[in-house]
Amino acid sequence: MFENDRHFSHLSTLEREMTFRTEMGLYYFYYKRMTESPSFLNGLHQIMNDNLTEYPSTINTLERFTLYPEVVLAASYRNIQSIANFLNISIKECWQVLRGDNLPPIESCEGVGDPAYFYVTTVFLLNGLVGSLLFIFGTILSDSVCGGALSAACFFFNHGECTRVQWTPPLRESFGYPLFLLQMMLVSLLLKCQKPVFQHSLIIAIPSILFMLSWQFAQFALLTQVLVLFGLYLLNFITSDVFKSILNGHLLNLIVAVVFLFGNKMLIASFYASTLLMCYVIVTKENFFKLFNHRLLVMISQGISLMLGCVLIKLLLSTLLQVKDDAHIWNLLKSKFTSYEDFHTMLYTCAVEFDFLPLESFVELTKTLVLPFTVIIVIIVLYQVLLKNTDNTDNYENAEVMYNILQSFAFFVMAALVMRLKLFFSPHLCLLASLSMSGKFFRYLDAKEVRFYILFGILGAMSVQGVTNIKHQRNIIGEFSNPDLEELISWVNTTLPEDAVFAGPMPTMANILLSTRRPIVNHPHYENSKLRERTKNVYQIFSRKPIKKVYDTLLSMKVKYVILERSWCFGRRREGCAMVDLWDIEDPENKDKENLCQRIVKNPYPFRKVFRNAMYTVLEI
Repeated sequence: MFENDRHFSHLSTLEREMTFRTEMGLYYFYYKRMTESPSFLNGLHQIMNDNLTEYPSTINTLERFTLYPEVVLAASYRNIQSIANFLNISIKECWQVLRGDNLPPIESCEGVGDPAYFYVTTVFLLNGLVGSLLFIFGTILSDSVCGGALSAACFFFNHGECTRVQWTPPLRESFGYPLFLLQMMLVSLLLKCQKPVFQHSLIIAIPSILFMLSWQFAQFALLTQVLVLFGLYLLNFITSDVFKSILNGHLLNLIVAVVFLFGNKMLIASFYASTLLMCYVIVTKENFFKLFNHRLLVMISQGISLMLGCVLIKLLLSTLLQVKDDAHIWNLLKSKFTSYEDFHTMLYTCAVEFDFLPLESFVELTKTLVLPFTVIIVIIVLYQVLLKNTDNTDNYENAEVMYNILQSFAFFVMAALVMRLKLFFSPHLCLLASLSMSGKFFRYLDAKEVRFYILFGILGAMSVQGVTNIKHQRNIIGEFSNPDLEELISWVNTTLPEDAVFAGPMPTMANILLSTRRPIVNHPHYENSKLRERTKNVYQIFSRKPIKKVYDTLLSMKVKYVILERSWCFGRRREGCAMVDLWDIEDPENKDKENLCQRIVKNPYPFRKVFRNAMYTVLEI
C-alpha cells in the first residue's frame, strides 16, 4: 500500500511497524494502542494518561503530540472491524512468506482489516485529495478549467518535490497539509466576496481547526497567512470587513484548538495568537489610524503597531505562562543567519530536511519548466495588478490573486530556510501556474481554441521531463529489511520484563515503544523544552564525558537499559555532524578525551553489556 513500496504486503506485522521507525513510529504507536485496547474509550484514556513515553512522568499525549488524526483513524478502524465481525465477512487476507537468509518465515496480511494497512491507506486517500484540490483551486484562481488542469498536471509532474507522504505516512504534515490547502482555497473564495457574513467566518474556521488539531506546526503556517492578509489590508487589496471576517474564523479556530488541546500553553503564547489579537485591534480601530490623513502614514503606523504589539503580547504571555517550548525554533532561525550553535540547533541543522533548500530542488523544478514558467507568469500578473493600483484606488477584484502570490513567496522563504517545508512552496508554485490560463490577465485567451492550444503546448513542453518523473516515481520498488533491529526487538520481547526502561537514539526509542511497549525516557518529538533537556542528558552516552558521570546521570533518570547504535557511535552523516562533534561544541572541556562509545567497546564498566549484534548494543545499568 505504500505508494513507492509495492512489497509492503510481504512484511510481517513487526516489520511493517519497523518501517515507521524513522517516519515517526511514535505517532503510529498511539493508533496501535487504541486499536488493541479493550474499548475505544479505554484506549483514549491510556493515551491521555501515558506513563510509557516519558517515563517516569505521566503525560497527556493527545495534548502534546496533536494525535487527533490517530484518534479518528482508530475509531474508524474499530467501527469497520465491528461491522465486519457482525456481518461475518473477512476484510483482510493473510499468507506465509519464506524470507530465506536463515530468517524465520512470517505471516503477512493485507486489506483494511489489517491496522497498518488501514492507517496507510487512509493517509494516501487523504493525500490523494491534494491533486483534486489543486485542480479546483487552480480553476477558481484562473476562472478556467484549463488553469485547474495545468495546476494538477504540474503537481504530478513534480510529485517528488511536492510531498513526502510516500515515504513518511505518519508525519503530521501528511494529515495537515491537505486540510491547509482546503483552508487556503476557501480563504481565496472569501476574498472574492466583498460582503462577508458570519457563515463565511465559520467556513474558514472549520478546516483551520482540523489543521490545527493535526499538526503542531499549523500555528506557524497560519501565522504566515494572517501576515499576508494584513499586508493586503494595508495595500487596500481587501476591505476591513473581509479582513475582519477572516480574522473571526482564525480567532474561533484558536479558541477551539486551545480547548481541544487542553489549554496548550505553547499555542496560547504563540506569535500566531498575539498577531491575531493585534490585527483584530488594528482593524477594529481603523478610524483612529485614518486620522493621519495620509495613506503612507496610515500604513506605517499600522505596521509598527502590529510589530510592537505582537512582541509585547508574546513576551507577556510567555512570561506569565512560563513557556519555553518554542525557544529552539528561534535559536534554529538564529543559527541560519549567524554563527550561533548549540546542541539542540545542531541536532536539527545536521538533518538534511532542516537544512537550507538545496540547489537540486530548483534544478528539478526547472527541468519540468514549472519554476521558470510560473516566475514569468507571476511577474506579468504583478505588473498588471500593480500598474492598475498606482492611482491609489482600491483593487479588490485581484485580492485572491495577490494573496496567493504573496502566500507563495512566504512559503518560498520558509522552504529556503528549512528544506522540509518545501511541501508548502512546491504545490503553491504549481497552483500559480494556473494564472497563465486566466483571461483577466491574458486577453488573447478569450477564444477557447487558443486557450486549449496554449494549454496543450505548455503541457507538452512540461511533460518531456514530467512524464519521466512520473515513471521514476512509479518504478521505485522498496522492500524493508532490518534483521538487526528485528533481532533486537525480539530479544527485548522475549527476555526483558515489561517494566524495563530504555534510553537511546530517538528513532530507536520510537521503535522500542511501538514494538515492545517498554517504557522509554526520550523520544523523537522534540517540541518540549523538558524533553529536549532529557534527550540531551541521554545523548551524553555519545559524548566524551567521564563514564561514571554519564552512568550516574542515566541512573538518576531511572533508566535500566541503554541502546547504542553503531552508526551513532562511529558514523557521521556529514562533516561536523557526528554525535561526538556536537558534544565537542557543547562540552569543550572534554574535547581531547576519547569517545565514550569507543571506551565502552573496550570496557563497559560500570555498565554491563547484555546484548550485541552488528548494529545494536544494549547496556544494562
